[in-house]
Amino acid sequence: MRIASSAGHKNFARAAVSLALAAAVLVGASVVGPAQADQLSDKRAEARQVADKLAALDSRAMELNAQYEAANYELFLAQQRVSEAKIFLEQTIAELDVRRDDVKQYAVAAYLNGNDSPEFDALLTSDASSGVQMRSYLENLTGNRQDLVDSLNAAQLKAKEDKARLESAQSDADERAAEIEKTRIAAEAAASEQRAINSKVQGELSALVAEENARRAAAARAAAAAAAAERAANSGGSNSGPIGNPPPPGQGASGAIAAAVSRVGAPYVWAASGPNSFDCSGLVMWAYGRVGVSLPHFSGAQYARSTRIGASQLAPGDLVFWGSSGSEHVAIYMGGDQIVHAFGSMRGVAVTNLNGWWKSPSGYGRLNY
Repeated sequence: MRIASSAGHKNFARAAVSLALAAAVLVGASVVGPAQADQLSDKRAEARQVADKLAALDSRAMELNAQYEAANYELFLAQQRVSEAKIFLEQTIAELDVRRDDVKQYAVAAYLNGNDSPEFDALLTSDASSGVQMRSYLENLTGNRQDLVDSLNAAQLKAKEDKARLESAQSDADERAAEIEKTRIAAEAAASEQRAINSKVQGELSALVAEENARRAAAARAAAAAAAAERAANSGGSNSGPIGNPPPPGQGASGAIAAAVSRVGAPYVWAASGPNSFDCSGLVMWAYGRVGVSLPHFSGAQYARSTRIGASQLAPGDLVFWGSSGSEHVAIYMGGDQIVHAFGSMRGVAVTNLNGWWKSPSGYGRLNY
């Protein structure tokens, strides 16, 4: 009996231990489950914060690029004004030299043959009496003296004005260059911050950030589609009609699209216009340049060069703009809600949806060529 009792006690002990372990597992499961759920929730919240930060940096980069493009185009125009002012000044100086030589010749002739104007003597020399010594009947030797004086004074005034114009143009160019450098430094800081965030976001968090971004893009596309449908309903089926009658799409549109698409994957570089790197307006300028259409290197200037059309009239090859007067960004419409454009240092040249990739466009344009 004692042996049986001892065995029974052992079996009971084993059963008790098993029950305890089972209970521990159940308790553990009840603790681990919520902990894992909380951890995933925290990760999702962190992913949303990272997505918010990256979205803000993307918008900041687009804004800085717009400022850079505008300043760079203004610098180009300022440099043109500097070059023109230099040419005008050189021409004026040459003209001034001619007028001075005419006056000198008149002065010599007037001294030798006489001159009846002490005021003119004073203009030509510091000692008016030296010219008075030999005045005579001649009033005009190499031309009317008043005409010569007026021409000289006019040339001197024009030279002064041209010099002031040159200095102003040079100052404007220097100011634009300083603005460009300031914007470049700010953009590099934003890009560095974006790279640092991307390097920290790895593994599970990276997948969650991608999932959050995809969710936001889908929501943006849905909102854009709903807004377009509402505009169409409110306008009797036409949204954002054109100003006047736009010209038909140019024959070079397909070639420009093909050229732009051939550069997909090329890096985004400020002020670059190909063939290996681009900014937004640089890609449009390069692509249309392949089909013989010359465009300025600034989205705002490309906006001004194109004819306004409505969203419902978009055809392949038309330009899509963002920002006031197209100053922030430009893309080439491919059809089927697709655009090809250069955007952001992290993505470069790519094909994306028109609706949902960023904020709503500010306008649409058809090139006249």
